[in-house]
Amino acid sequence: MSSVLSSSWSIDELAALVGVPTRTVREYRTLGVIDPPRKEGRVGRYDESHRRRLELIARLQDRGYSLAAIRDLCAASESGRSLDDVLGGAGSAAIDEGAVAYSTDALFNAVPAFADETLRDSAIEVGLIAAKGDEWHVRAPSLLALVGDAIASGADPAGVMTMVAGLVVGARVQASAFAEMVVGELWNEASPAVAELVSAGRRARLQLTQAVASLVVHEVGVRLRALAAEPGGGGLDALVDGLRVGVVRGRSSNAG
Repeated sequence: MSSVLSSSWSIDELAALVGVPTRTVREYRTLGVIDPPRKEGRVGRYDESHRRRLELIARLQDRGYSLAAIRDLCAASESGRSLDDVLGGAGSAAIDEGAVAYSTDALFNAVPAFADETLRDSAIEVGLIAAKGDEWHVRAPSLLALVGDAIASGADPAGVMTMVAGLVVGARVQASAFAEMVVGELWNEASPAVAELVSAGRRARLQLTQAVASLVVHEVGVRLRALAAEPGGGGLDALVDGLRVGVVRGRSSNAG
């Protein structure tokens, strides 16, 4: 039987070790989300780097990432950065989340306050969750986690729902404006460059999600700094420092 102490594994041994079907490992190889195995004769052997990658993929899928998004992150890692580096660590917020289906027990575990039907209805109304048969579909799992943490920390649940409603409305406004700019400023279906734009779409999605997140989080920090100077703003500076938002970081250059 294979052991985690082994230096290498066959595809069947690796699949058993990480708890996925062998066909899944083959699919990931085809998609390019894991590297090909090294060859020992005619047999492919997988090592610790493959095991860590499969475990990371599983974590990302649990957080709502699609395989397409994971593939994009793998492409980004080819620049010499690991996926953990690209994500800012395994515990970082997802950049490109997909909707995740929760059982009622899982939903209540994430946000115990949702056991209250009135608050749950409010979450449905603002678009945080949607009832689908016996499941609850969550479009932004990281936002659900934020809601759970905020309420657990003592925030008023009604106020948290108001915040979520504002985030959803703001996201729609930004999305509409960006789509209009793409069509009005970038898109020309008669241009030979259209094919290049389409082929770059996968990379652009990752860039867009990172850019939007960076801009919004920075502006949150700027606004909180401003509010810290107003009456009732005591402690906000410490909060901004803890969140590490609105910060300009230096970037060295090896040029020249």
